[in-house]
Amino acid sequence: MKRGGSRAKSKSRGLELIIRLDIPGVGRIGPGKIELLRQIREHHSISAAARAMDMSYRRAWLLVQSLNEVFAEPVVEKWFGGTSRGGAALTPAGERLVASYETLVQRSAEANEAVLSEILRSAQSAARASRASAS
Repeated sequence: MKRGGSRAKSKSRGLELIIRLDIPGVGRIGPGKIELLRQIREHHSISAAARAMDMSYRRAWLLVQSLNEVFAEPVVEKWFGGTSRGGAALTPAGERLVASYETLVQRSAEANEAVLSEILRSAQSAARASRASAS
């Protein structure tokens, strides 16, 4: 599945911070659902968004339905066929959700840059040691 900008790259190359929110009794929101919302915004269609993410239409539809049920206001507005065919768009609540999630990920990455850099350095040192012992 193709994913976009819901991950924050550390200034140290190669490390990404990925955040998933587990809302007790409600559900989960993470980079996949946020990317689906972005794709719906871009394509004005759940089916086109699903294709862009190599996801089945049914899976995308169920994810949108679950997101719409999680919040007091729907995050995606759908309209059905007719002469102009069907479509979908993010509601103002959907736009706020995407923006809030992106802000959360970015601020978390910035606030934890030193810790993320240390983790990356440690992992790179272990990888170098492993390659050296294999030679």
